[in-house]
Amino acid sequence: MKLIVGLGNPGDKYKFTRHNVGFLVIDLICQKLKITLDKEKTHGSYAKFEDFIIAKPNTYMNLSGNFVLELANFFKIAPDDILVIHDEKDFELGKSAIKIGGSGGSHNGVLDVINKLNTQNFKRLKIGIGQNKEMALKDYVLQRFSLEEFSVLEPVLNQAADVCIQYSFNDIHYLMNKYNQKKKNGN
Repeated sequence: MKLIVGLGNPGDKYKFTRHNVGFLVIDLICQKLKITLDKEKTHGSYAKFEDFIIAKPNTYMNLSGNFVLELANFFKIAPDDILVIHDEKDFELGKSAIKIGGSGGSHNGVLDVINKLNTQNFKRLKIGIGQNKEMALKDYVLQRFSLEEFSVLEPVLNQAADVCIQYSFNDIHYLMNKYNQKKKNGN
C-alpha cells in the first residue's frame, strides 16, 4: 500500500494559490481516475484506489503532518511508501522533480510531516513556484497564480498527476530517472 498526499490549505480562499499545488495535483489525480476523496479521518479526506491512498489534509499547511501520520498509522504504511506533493520556492515556475528524503528546508508543511513521522525518509514531488524577492514569502505563497503563470504550470500539474498514478505500480527510481531526466531535457 502506498500513500500520496498533496499539501495545501483548505478552503476556496486558497484554492489556486502557490502553496496549494499539492491539492491541485490531487484534484487532477481524482479527475483522471474518476474518484472522489469520499472517506474522512480527523485531519483530512482520502480515497482508496487499488493499492494506494490519495489524500488531502483539512488542516492548514503547517499542520499537515498530523494527517500524514494518521493515515500512515491507520493503514500501516511505512514512510518509505509515502509520496508528498508540495510547492517548491527554490524551483522556478514550471520546474518539478521527484526526490527521496532530505530536509524540509523552509517549507513548514514538509517540516511538520518530517516531525510527525520522525523521519525524512519519504518521497516528495516538488513543484516549482519561483520566488518574488520583493515580497515576503508568506504573502507570496498565499498569492494566486496569474493566468500567464497558470498556463506555464498546468502541463506540469498534469504530468505530476500522471507520475503519481504511475507511482502506485512503479519503482520510484524508475520514475525519477524517467521524470527528472525528461524535465532536464525539456521533453
